[in-house]
Amino acid sequence: MSSSDEVIRYIIRETVSRASAVLKARRDAASSESQDAASPVIVTETLAAFLVRAIVLDPRNDFRTDKELGRDEVDRLIQLCVDRITVKNTPVMETVKMQVYFDTNFPAQADFLHKEKQSHINACAPLLRDICEVKVKAIAVYEALYRKIVSYLLLRSHVGGPTDMRVVREATAGLESVFPQSELSTFISLSRQEKEAQLNGLAQLVTGIRLFNKQLGKGGEGVDDLPELCARELAKLSENLKTLTKETEDLIQLYTAIADYADNAPNPHLGELSLSRLRSALVFRREFLIYLDALQEQTVRSQTTLSTLTARFNETVRDLKVTCRAKTAVPVDQVYPQFILLANLWQSYMDELFLLAFRQGAVSTIQKHARAFQMDISPTTVQLSLPFRSEIEKPILPESFVISKATELMVALAVKGIKGIEIIHPGNTTQYYRLPVEYGGFCAHTLIKRDGLVVPGDKNLGLVRYRDKLYAFSSEEAVREFAKLPERYVDGVLEAAKRSPDLVQMLHLYPYFPTVEALEHAKSFTRQRLLGHMQLVTEVGTQVDTHIVDAFIDPKYEWNEWELRRRALMLVNLRKKQTHSSQTSGSHFRRENETQHYSPKPNHSQTMRTSATTTPRTTTFMTGLRHPSQRTGAGGGGSEENNTGGSGGRFSVVDLTVDVDGLPAPYGGGGFGSRMTAEKAALAGAGRVIRAGGGSSVNERTY
Repeated sequence: MSSSDEVIRYIIRETVSRASAVLKARRDAASSESQDAASPVIVTETLAAFLVRAIVLDPRNDFRTDKELGRDEVDRLIQLCVDRITVKNTPVMETVKMQVYFDTNFPAQADFLHKEKQSHINACAPLLRDICEVKVKAIAVYEALYRKIVSYLLLRSHVGGPTDMRVVREATAGLESVFPQSELSTFISLSRQEKEAQLNGLAQLVTGIRLFNKQLGKGGEGVDDLPELCARELAKLSENLKTLTKETEDLIQLYTAIADYADNAPNPHLGELSLSRLRSALVFRREFLIYLDALQEQTVRSQTTLSTLTARFNETVRDLKVTCRAKTAVPVDQVYPQFILLANLWQSYMDELFLLAFRQGAVSTIQKHARAFQMDISPTTVQLSLPFRSEIEKPILPESFVISKATELMVALAVKGIKGIEIIHPGNTTQYYRLPVEYGGFCAHTLIKRDGLVVPGDKNLGLVRYRDKLYAFSSEEAVREFAKLPERYVDGVLEAAKRSPDLVQMLHLYPYFPTVEALEHAKSFTRQRLLGHMQLVTEVGTQVDTHIVDAFIDPKYEWNEWELRRRALMLVNLRKKQTHSSQTSGSHFRRENETQHYSPKPNHSQTMRTSATTTPRTTTFMTGLRHPSQRTGAGGGGSEENNTGGSGGRFSVVDLTVDVDGLPAPYGGGGFGSRMTAEKAALAGAGRVIRAGGGSSVNERTY
């Protein structure tokens, strides 16, 4: 035992070992006397860790949590844990055992379902390995391999027994329709992953075909009627839960009425009944009712799920009937997905049936804890407590009434000068009835004042907010008492939970104690995890005023330390100057500055050069517009019409295009690009106008 963590692990293991031995001996003795096999009692490490925590934190046991335990203290702690686990007819311990069982198993339904499926897959693993390891291609091997595949499909689908010959023949016929024996050679050549995927797909197809045949009345050997079985189990579970809920509510009313009668009557007639035992039994019944409500909620959810599954299953069968009606062959892409869907829906039915059986087992287990202790209440006490009977929880009243009652409480607290307490009601908050309330909604005032009596708070009075936490109380007087000394009741609830471990889960004291779920998933039971040591923190809040304006504002105020240093250096530097007496406040900050001139960088630009390939500009001149009657011909080739004047005179257009070298452009009258003769170029250069006609080369157009 080198460290405290090893000591804790040793204590837990030793507690489990000794308690299991005591319970086993007691069970063997009981079975030999009554000839009835008693149900086994399993002591888990979670239960042992929970009790170790409860016993160590209980101040009556005088254990020091800040120091390591000695050997004598370790032995004493183990013996106390074993005595608590093996004690009989004790409501507190039965409550703790029920809490540990339910809070460990109920949230893990999905994990149990996954483990069940995984165990089923592991059961099929040897046969799957034999199928995948076949490599020889022979007819005798094919026949044995095909039989193994049929057996694997039946085991994998879990629909029908693999030893029933009728089931085997039907499954073989269904497999032949989708995977004939002639394809085994291709199957053997596949890899292991591909073989497993194909086998799982074939299992779904064959299961879907068998389910469809059952709906048609032509097969379905060994297929159970899961929808009917699920509906029957669901109805049985719902009826059992309703009966238990009614009985538990009656017992809660009876125990609460007896407690009220004992507190209010001057000379109560209780007989041999102990009030402390009655309060512990009331805690058990309250927790038992909470678990029944959780199971009832799960049952309602299962009913909705089964209704949806039934509707989808019937719709799929109906679509398959329409697809396969009066057809000798149908496309596989139409029917295969529907067969697979049928198999998946059937698997969902099996999952729901497993969950229903699991919840029925949970109900049976918590019922055993309820029958493990007895309450001896005389008929006279029951009769005398009848006037004190009331509802388990107050009915929900209209919001206007809740707001008025909460307003009255706020005014009463304000008159007494109580601060730090706020009353929450539907008028100043949203989702009022869904707000999380401390201690599971039970009244802290009643729990402290009446020695552990659990009474739910009345939300019709409003909720009390203290340090950002909400509390519910059973009466207006309880609210006023809590408002006077709230810390007294908060600490009192924690002390009550240390003395009575059944209140930890009941009041949801998760921030202060390790929960059952935390102990269940703990990889190592350390001292901090086991004892729930919290960090030493405190809640601190500050309020800062906004837009503060001082009465006096110093314009020379400077907050920056470096700016003050810079100013000090300037003043020191100024005192060393020879002409400091003649300097002014406007000139002593000046200094000599030098600048460097950069001459402009010389740049060059490139202009366009004249070349022979430059395109000339076309220039034309129209002649004969003013005095058409005085025009003269330029050559003998002119016609007489060109020399006539009058209103019917003609004008000529002369092309005067000059090339870039100063000479007429080398364009002839005929077409583009024709060269001019030297004589014609001279005439063109002289500006002579030659009328078109007679083969003139000057480009002249007559209009």
